[in-house]
Order: sequence, then structure tokens, then C-alpha cells
Amino acid sequence: MHELSVLSAANEDPARDCLIANGRVWSYADVAARVRTALADLRRRGIERGDRVALTPKVDVDSIVWLYAFFELGVPVVLLHSHLTDREREVVLDEVQPVHLITERVGDAVGNGTSTLPPISDQQTLAIAYTSGSRGAPRGARLSRRAFIASEAAHAANLEWLTDDRWLLCMPPAHVGGLSIVTRSLISRHCVVLSPGTFDPAEVARIIARDRVTLASVVPTMLHRLLTLEDQTWTAGPELRAVLVGGAPLSDALREHAMARNVPILATYGCTEACSQVTTQAPEQSGRPGSGASLPGIEVRIEGDEIQVRGDVLMDGYLGQDRSGAPWTSDGWLRTGDFGSFLPDGQLLVGGRIDDRIITGGENVVPQEVEACLETVPGIVSACVFSLPHDEWGEEVVAAVVTESTGYSADVLRDRLAKELAPHKRPKRICALDALPLNRTGKVDRIAIAALCSDQLRSI
Repeated sequence: MHELSVLSAANEDPARDCLIANGRVWSYADVAARVRTALADLRRRGIERGDRVALTPKVDVDSIVWLYAFFELGVPVVLLHSHLTDREREVVLDEVQPVHLITERVGDAVGNGTSTLPPISDQQTLAIAYTSGSRGAPRGARLSRRAFIASEAAHAANLEWLTDDRWLLCMPPAHVGGLSIVTRSLISRHCVVLSPGTFDPAEVARIIARDRVTLASVVPTMLHRLLTLEDQTWTAGPELRAVLVGGAPLSDALREHAMARNVPILATYGCTEACSQVTTQAPEQSGRPGSGASLPGIEVRIEGDEIQVRGDVLMDGYLGQDRSGAPWTSDGWLRTGDFGSFLPDGQLLVGGRIDDRIITGGENVVPQEVEACLETVPGIVSACVFSLPHDEWGEEVVAAVVTESTGYSADVLRDRLAKELAPHKRPKRICALDALPLNRTGKVDRIAIAALCSDQLRSI
């Protein structure tokens, strides 16, 4: 089993590709030289093993080098998202109390060698990653080296590594979905292709082709933008063997669109508290409903409709807490707060957040079911269903939609809803938005949408 060490990787195979950025290929030896410089910098600052440091990692070489240096020294990194407001950043820093906030680039000069570092326990915290806030306020999950090693092993058992695999990083490494691409590629001694800056579908499509990307991870919004590029039709090249799609529900329409373009999508389900993947489709399941079976080494069960998880991939607890109390069960399972069920073929079908359920007139409504129906209506690109207080029904089902300039008809919408959904599931009012606001993890922000729509809702 390989280590979370770029210096060891450079000793094993110095010429092997490690990073590709802006067309430049960095070998493991190239990156290790930069990491030695970063390690010398950390020592000058007096940072020692176990000290917490904070970083706002971007999709660039400097950020990856800093991360590798933290892994090498055994320094837990507190991940700060670049979109945090000053107040949000202060709240996190006050809670975590890091000894340093790293903001500088890595110097160009090579450090004066690296003394042999003692082994690092797999139980030590590797990163403190903040959740998306779907349970309430974002919380810092303490993720151990053991958890990331187990996560890589689970992935490898499902999809297997090929010698020349290159994984595209176009997701923020401040969140576990992006960070896990960095860690699993390092553990397995593979290459990460960087797609810097704000997600630009045309640029991402160009990078995938130019740098011979074989693996990619995206949220559904990213996939949709790739498939709807203006003035061109994007299809997967021969090297691209899997595109993992997770972080939000994958609609039937988007799945079918991807398959029609021969894009090898694999639906996946996971969470920050489990180091990203919990279930992922196998290649032979590509394009089918579901999000795959639980990965090797990970257990999944359904209790009271809730998805619960157990395995070495799990966090050690939120900051200031251990594995007792919420969100843990008395027998050691993580309560995800998501509801779901198993399909006959063993795949997990994720229904959404339990807290998102709407109860109107005593009837339960699952927003994702209604959204899936809305997105089959001609002219509707995407939809978000939420509720507003109502004196008679308790909650009123309403929706926000993004429509195309042509092809949308309110009459067709009413007809589709009447045919496909029971009366209590049908949105009573609707509003049109230019785009659905997303939170920092790429998930639809229902709270922001409700605020935007408050004065724009119209009866259907």
C-alpha cells in the first residue's frame, strides 16, 4: 500500500507524471522539489507535526504543493473555501484556532534537503473539511489519514486504476470532493490534471482532450454545462473512461443526454463526513438509474428511510466532538440525513434530504420527484421545488424553473403535471429565474431561491 507522501513517490518513480497545469507536465520529482521548499518554509515558521494550519486552496500548482507539504509533515489542514465572506471566514478561524493561515505562494528556491521524518500514524487528522450546511450551519469534519486511505482503496476496488490514468480536478479542493481527487491520486501514484479558475465548460472540454484526461468528477450542473456548450457538441474522447457525477440528484433527462453523447457517466453518492464516495456505479451500470452499490469496505443501510453509513472512511467526529451523540447511532452508524432505498439490482436510490420533505395537507411530497417531472416538460432546463407556509395546508408546494427562450408553454406544463403527479404534489405557484443559485458545493441553494422568488411567484 502506498503512502500519502509525494517524497516517497518521487523516490519510487521520479519521472512519473504527477500534475498537469496549463499544458505543462510536472513529474513527481519536479513537485517533490517544490514540496521540499514548502517544508523548509513551514519549519521556518515554527510549524510542527500536529499543528493546525489554514489554507484557501485553489486549483493551481501552489495549492497542491502546500497540501502535499502538509501531508508530508503531518500538519492537519483547515480548508477554507475561496467564496467565504469575511464574517464566515472569521467564524471558522475562531472555531479552529490554526497556528498559521497560509496565503503565500511557494517559493521558487529548492529547500536545503529534507531530513527523514518519522512515520505518521494513520489515525492522525489529515484535514478539517466543512460541510455544505445542509444540516444547518456548516460544521468542521475531522478526517483522518486512515479515512482517505480507505476511500482510495474503495474507489480502486470498484473502478480499478489503469497505468496512465489522469484525473481532472475542476472542483474546489476546499471541499472533500476535490480534495479526495488529490489524495487518491497521490496514494495510487497517478496524475492530476488541473483546470484552474472558475468552471468554464469550453475550457474544461479543451483540457480533457488536450491532456488526455481519463477520469473526471463533476456535479450535475457542470455536466449540464458541458453538454449544452454553445456552437459545439461535446462528446467524450476515447481516453475518457469515467465521469463520476455526484453532489446533487442526477435527473433522468441529464442522464439520457449524457448517454446519447457517449459520455461514460457513473452516478455516485457520498458526503463530507465519509471522505466523498459511499456508493458509485460500476462501469457496466453506466446510464442506469441509481447511484451504485456500497463500495468495498463501506456498509450502507436504510433505517426509517434514512441512509446510514459505517466504515473506515468516516470522520472521527465534528470539531469538539467524538463519535457519540448526533449524527451517530448508538451502534456506531453515521446518520446522513438523506433518505433513500435500494433498487432490485442492489443500487442505492437517493431521494434527497429528509429535511427537504414537504408536508402539505398531511401528505408527504418529495421535492426531487416533482423536480424530475418538471424537467421533462419541454422548455424547462432545470427546476427547484420548495415550500412556503400556508394557513390551510400548512405548507404550499411551489417551484422555481429555468426556461429556454423558446419551447416552453404554460399549457403544456399544466397538462404534464395533471398527468404525472397527484394533486398534492403539483406546485401551486411558479417563478422563472435566469439560473438556480448554487451553494459552495455546487448544490441548489433552496433558501436563496425561496428568497429570490418571494415576490415573483405566479399561479400555474
